[in-house]
Amino acid sequence: MGHLDTIWILGDQLNRNSGALADRNPGDCRVLLVTSESKIGAKRWHRQRLHLVLSAMAHFAAELRAEGFEVDHRRAPTLTGGLRAHLAEYDVDQVIAMEPMSWDGRAMLVDAGVELVPNDQFLCHYEDFAGWADGRKNFKLEDFYRWQRARLDVLIEPDGQPTGGRWNFDHDNREPPPKDGRTWPSITQFELDDIDHAVVSDFGPNVWGSPPDGTWPINRRQALIRLDEFIATGLAPFGAHEDAMLGSEWKMAHSVLASSMNLGLLHPSEIVDSVVSAFRAGAAPLNSVEGFLRQVIGWREYV
Repeated sequence: MGHLDTIWILGDQLNRNSGALADRNPGDCRVLLVTSESKIGAKRWHRQRLHLVLSAMAHFAAELRAEGFEVDHRRAPTLTGGLRAHLAEYDVDQVIAMEPMSWDGRAMLVDAGVELVPNDQFLCHYEDFAGWADGRKNFKLEDFYRWQRARLDVLIEPDGQPTGGRWNFDHDNREPPPKDGRTWPSITQFELDDIDHAVVSDFGPNVWGSPPDGTWPINRRQALIRLDEFIATGLAPFGAHEDAMLGSEWKMAHSVLASSMNLGLLHPSEIVDSVVSAFRAGAAPLNSVEGFLRQVIGWREYV
């Protein structure tokens, strides 16, 4: 085992084409993933949420091994404890990681001597946001969202105006919950595999809630299926009732894509591209498309 860089992948950075892993190839680095016992033990987890995070990490490690990477996926008392154990076992030139999505996490990695590369899991890096906010007295989502649309060229016409002549279709997207008993788009329930079952069997007693049922994608293949399903059946009816709720229908026409974005299984740019392409192809009305894009490039990035 010769001297190699270690690429440390955190549990919400599970994307082969992001961060420090994007330009690396098998043989020129090792990959480290750490399952932190202190994180797991810090609270009582819902079974489906704990499964989502741990299984997604385990599946990502398996995918990287299948590609030819040397992967050290270890369980440790803490994240930094896992790093120390890795450094004690392997000859490491340097440890490189993508910036975590929290200031505390960033400070932890800096203190551990990890070289950081910019986080690219959002379309607006915090330095970009700081540039937008500089000198402003008011910080409104609507202003940020329009700035995002313009700079990312999302539904912008050649003259710089928004497609359809309006930035905001909220007025069309506030219809009350329908009471006609309609059928809402269905989603695939993914079959659990051996990795899933191994994760569940190792939970321990400090969990609650229903067991995993395949609702939440745990790898990129499943996340892409979920995206395709939403574009095909959920995007068109999304807009009008996006703020409505029904006691008998848990998701209505919502995408169920947030967890896949938050773990890195999908990048927001590919979701935006798919939604815009569907609109250009006449597969979804503008109010639904604009309403959904507002959530992805507006609220998610602003908050």
